[in-house]
Amino acid sequence: MTALRRALAVLPVGALAAVAAAPAGAATIKTDACVRYVSGQPTMTVVGAGFTPNGFVSLGSITRARPAPSVFSSSPLEGSGAFLKSTLPPLFSSPKRNLETFGLVAADNTNPAAPIVASTTFQVVRFGLTTTPTPRRPTSKVTYTGRGFSTGKPIYVHFRFAGVTRRTVSLGLAKGACGIASKRMRALPTKARFGQWTTYTNQTRKYSAATRPDWKDSFRIFRRFF
Repeated sequence: MTALRRALAVLPVGALAAVAAAPAGAATIKTDACVRYVSGQPTMTVVGAGFTPNGFVSLGSITRARPAPSVFSSSPLEGSGAFLKSTLPPLFSSPKRNLETFGLVAADNTNPAAPIVASTTFQVVRFGLTTTPTPRRPTSKVTYTGRGFSTGKPIYVHFRFAGVTRRTVSLGLAKGACGIASKRMRALPTKARFGQWTTYTNQTRKYSAATRPDWKDSFRIFRRFF
């Protein structure tokens, strides 16, 4: 068993707390506080130091939902024992998850008798807007949640019909490392019109087709809802 798998295997089911509280040693690793799935395949940057010069380090992850260790990347080390690596983040433990906290462990097995291990935690978020529960009619009360936006700025949802913005609603300030805000309201917070609607979620008070990043959803209102 490699040093990484040994290091991960000894972590308990409540391992994320243990990883976060792990005492600082000679080796350290740092990564983004939040990795955002915006478009395409996201990458995360991992910086490490204090490992064996010219050795090798393996990266692995755990979650509360998936405590079994998962090795997802490895990297050669410089003569200083440091590394800077862009890698794909681990997958969500379930396709239904939009936000998940991971424990990240880096292990250097150059000397199997005394492996060098460092750890930290980070989050992965699915960028976009979700509606809970799925509305049955325009007047249904639902919770809109925007995720993956810039922290400290408002998140806006622009409700557009026939090329015209009919209502813009603020979900509040995006909070936390992953920029999240929620608001409970009517599924359609404006006059219902039959046909195709489009929502654009971004951080600009006034709708603009040029705004990026921008999350787009569409829905249709039928007469049977009334």
